[in-house]
Amino acid sequence: MFDSMGGFNQAFGQPGTQTPPLRLRKTAWEMSTFVVANLLVLPLIAVCYLVISAEGLRQMMGVFATRLYKLPIPGAGMMKNFDGWDRLDLAIVMSCLLFVSITYLWHRLFKELMGGGKWVTSRTTNPVRFYLLASICAVILLGDASLFYYGLQAKTAGGWGETPAFVPALATILYMAGLAGVGAWHADFHSSGTV
Repeated sequence: MFDSMGGFNQAFGQPGTQTPPLRLRKTAWEMSTFVVANLLVLPLIAVCYLVISAEGLRQMMGVFATRLYKLPIPGAGMMKNFDGWDRLDLAIVMSCLLFVSITYLWHRLFKELMGGGKWVTSRTTNPVRFYLLASICAVILLGDASLFYYGLQAKTAGGWGETPAFVPALATILYMAGLAGVGAWHADFHSSGTV
């Protein structure tokens, strides 16, 4: 009788194999706290980042100062007629893209360091790939930090008063530590024992 059904092994798994442990779901309180904290913290970080990094991009490359209504895109010229939209330039758009990518990169980096990713596990099997990806991450994060520093330095030199020379460097370190903290918090929330 059991031969026609294929035996017990299909229903109960192979002998000697372990089933993965059950993962508990996060409570509604934990989820709502996470969402509310993100809604409060991330917009503040994003606004500061967008303003300062956009200034750094404008100072480094003049092409980023091009207003969006001057772009050869159908309908873009209509932005000139609306208050506020006429001041948007390519630096703001690029800063927004950089903010999203840098925030995701910090989250992914800490997820890897916590053992929840594939990069760290491939360190021994494929070291070239691992060190290539680690080098790319380091270059992107250091480039972002230098862009932020350059934007702060341009702002302090342009009329924020008598600001000491160490303030842009200290603010850049705090900015990188803050983004690293947000990335670590997101990675811990998404890769903890409860989902």
